[in-house]
Parts: sequence; C-alpha cells; structure tokens
Amino acid sequence: MEKSKQSTIEAPPSAAEKPRGYSAAVLAFRVLAIVVAATAFFLYAFKHIPINKLHKPIATFGEGVVPFLTLTVFTAIAFIFIPKLIARIFGEGEEVINPIKAENRKKLALNFAFICIGALMIHIVAVVLGALVYYKVDSYAAGQRLDLIKLIETAWMKGNTDAGHYLGIAKNWYVTEGDAHLHLVFLPMLPALIARLDMLVHNTFWSAQIINAAATSLAAGMTYLTFLPVMGSKRAKVGAFTAILLPGMIFMNSPMTEPLFLLFTVCAFYFMARKRFIVAGVFVALAGYTRSLGVVAALPLAIVGVGEVVRLIREKKPFVKTLAAVAAALIISTLGTLEYLYINYRLYGNCLKFLELQQHWYQYTSPFYDTPRYMLQRFVSSWTEGGAEKAIALWGAGLIAIFASLILVLIKTKRLPAHYTAYFLAYFAVSIGVTWLLSAMRYISAAMPVSAALALMCKKKWQAALLFILLAAMYLAYMYMYMMRWDVY
Repeated sequence: MEKSKQSTIEAPPSAAEKPRGYSAAVLAFRVLAIVVAATAFFLYAFKHIPINKLHKPIATFGEGVVPFLTLTVFTAIAFIFIPKLIARIFGEGEEVINPIKAENRKKLALNFAFICIGALMIHIVAVVLGALVYYKVDSYAAGQRLDLIKLIETAWMKGNTDAGHYLGIAKNWYVTEGDAHLHLVFLPMLPALIARLDMLVHNTFWSAQIINAAATSLAAGMTYLTFLPVMGSKRAKVGAFTAILLPGMIFMNSPMTEPLFLLFTVCAFYFMARKRFIVAGVFVALAGYTRSLGVVAALPLAIVGVGEVVRLIREKKPFVKTLAAVAAALIISTLGTLEYLYINYRLYGNCLKFLELQQHWYQYTSPFYDTPRYMLQRFVSSWTEGGAEKAIALWGAGLIAIFASLILVLIKTKRLPAHYTAYFLAYFAVSIGVTWLLSAMRYISAAMPVSAALALMCKKKWQAALLFILLAAMYLAYMYMYMMRWDVY
C-alpha cells in the first residue's frame, strides 16, 4: 500500500481494542455463514445430483463440484470479511478522511478533470473504433459508402441487445399491447433522460450517446474520488480507468444503462463514506431507478450509517441527528425502486408484473451457485456441437466474469472496506442468481468493488501497465465479438 495522507483504511480492532461482544459476534456470524452455506448446498445437492450419477466424474463435476466451488469461494469471502463488518457495525475502523482536506484542492481538481477528459476520449475512440471494425467485418456495411454518423448508429445498435428497448421506451414510454409491452422489464431512468434531451436533439440514439458520454466521463472521475481515501491517489487513478475498461463496459458505448448505473453507484459510495447519508440515499434511489440492482447499494449505506450511529453512542456524543439522517437516507434509497413498482401497478394492477414478463426470456430466480453449472454445461454442448462462437462469447465469457470476480475479491477482501465487500456479495448473489443468464460479463463489469480489487493489485507501475494491457486486449476482443454479432449481451 502506498503511503498517503488520505489512505486511512484500518484493520479490525486488535484484541486490546475489541469492544464488548465483538469476538462473540464474529464467531456467531462466521458459524452462521458456514451453516447457511452447508445447508444450502446440501439441499441443492439433494435436489440436483441424482444418486445414480455419483459414480460418473464428469456428471458429478458439472452438477455438484462447480456449484460447490462457487459457493465455497463466496462463503470464504464472507468468512474473511465478517470481522471487518462487525467492527464497522460496532463503530470501529475505516474512518475516511475527506480527500479535499487531505491534499491540495487544485491538484485534486486537476486530477479529476484529467480523468474525466481521459475517460471521454477513451469513450469517443471506442465508439469510432467499434464502428470502423463493424464496417470492415459486416458484409452489408462494407459494401456501402462510409458515413460515420450512420455507421456508428448501426454498429452500436446490436439488434438482440436491450438498446432498442430503451430507445423504444424513450419514444413511447411503457405500453400494454404488442411486443413493446415487454419493455416494462427495463427501468425508466435512461429512457426518461433520453426523452427529455431528444426534444433538442431529435434523434434518440444520439441523445443516448450524449448522455452516456457525459455519464462515462463523470463516472470515471467520481470513481477516482471515491477510491482515493481507500487506496491513495495512484491506485485510485488506476481504478478510475479500470472501471470503464472492463470487457463488459463496451456497453457504455451503446444506448444501455451501464454509464448511469456506475455513475450513481460510485456517487452513492462517495457520499456515504463522507457520512452525507441523505445525499447518498438519493444516489442509491437514482441507481435503483436505472437498474433493478441499484437498490442493493442500500445495504452498504445501512452498514456505514449504523456504524456511525454506534460510534457516536459509544463515544457518548450526540447521535439523534445522525440516526434520523440514516433512517431518512434508507427510506429515500428505496424511492427509485418503489416508483418503478408503482409504474407496474399503474399499468397492470400488479407491482411485480415485471417478474412475470421476464419469463419471456426464460428468467426465473435461481441459486447463484447453480448458474456456473448450467453455463459450463452449455459451454461444452455449444463447443462440441460446432458453436465455438457462442461457447466463447456467451458461456465462456460469463464463466470467466463469475470466477475472476470471486477470486479477485477473495484475494483483496482484507483490504477492501467492509461495505464494499458486502455490496459485492449482495450484488453478485442477485445478479448471477437467475436462470438463462446471458449478461454475466456486463453485470460483473459494472460492479464497483471489482474495479477496486483490481486497482489494489497494482502496487507498482509495471503492475498497472500490465493490467491496462490485459484490459485493453480483453476490451477489444469483446468489442470485436460484439461487432461480429456474436452472442454478446
């Protein structure tokens, strides 16, 4: 860890500093985590692994070992981070210094501007480069005169992605008839912003591009400010660019929600770390109005808020105002999700209508540790049946995202703030826990703690350089698959 005035993340309290009940709480939660995981796997195995297949190693591996490994790594992360979680709840450790006070304001502003401008340039280059790749590989585009404006729109509107659905909502809002009634499963923030800007632009695609370019730029800058007190300036810069260069973030160049979701998420973490709970709650609500996973950020908000209230009580300081702010922030954090549920109710008289409509895409809730099992099986079947493209771009990429993210967070759990790890575990369980998951790479790439864990790996310049070389290669490869119209969603 580089030495920095603003790098102040602390370890859990030592034996001499442990508050009363700390050790018992850690032990109880660790035992609970193991019992819950063991029970979950036993019930899963009893249902999914036929006794007559136990003597077949390949069947056992696909149906039992892969889920077991997934759940084991997930539980190991929880086991390691529980002491930090309990310490945080007890009001100990992880006190964050506001970086504006910790270093020169002018330097901080310059770094923020540099990162925002750099991210914007990367975004523009990626948009144009992707379109040119599409021009070269698509037989229809290649035979036409190069019209860059039209080409960009064609290239980044892959037909079987969700981009067209968001633009459809922006034009017509939600409807209850025809194929467009399925658009209800997509949340309203991006379409609402597109519709407003389109009053000036008169082109929904380019309205979305303007919004996403600005959101990408600001998301990178806010990621830097958010990571700064956690890992110091150098690695925070690495984290800022890592956040927009993970392979699944190619969708930041398309009319999709990743830029806004990342921006609102990092803003929520920025303000909750500075104990500005109401503002953090507003950003969680905005994230929840952008994607269904946004409300998950209410969990770290609760952890930080409760920890701050407990700290004030233990230090015998006034706490009522802070308690009220935390409670209000948690209520506010649900408003984006509640508004979306109200849209469901207003249209269909059913707040959960979107869950029914998701079944059109064969999506039901499922144990997250079952997802790698069926993804591995479909990877093997696609490959053996001659569908190498689908095996690599869809199932292979998804498996890499799932296991790479788990391993990265496992390695850096002791260095990540407790509320980062809690957010990752909840986000991972919800986003990966569905049947017929097609967007694992996109979902995982938008998880902020993954970028933080990668940045924490870079203690030296050569490590950062190697990371960016690997990220660039994976980003370009995934973009190429997208432009080839492989199964990238």
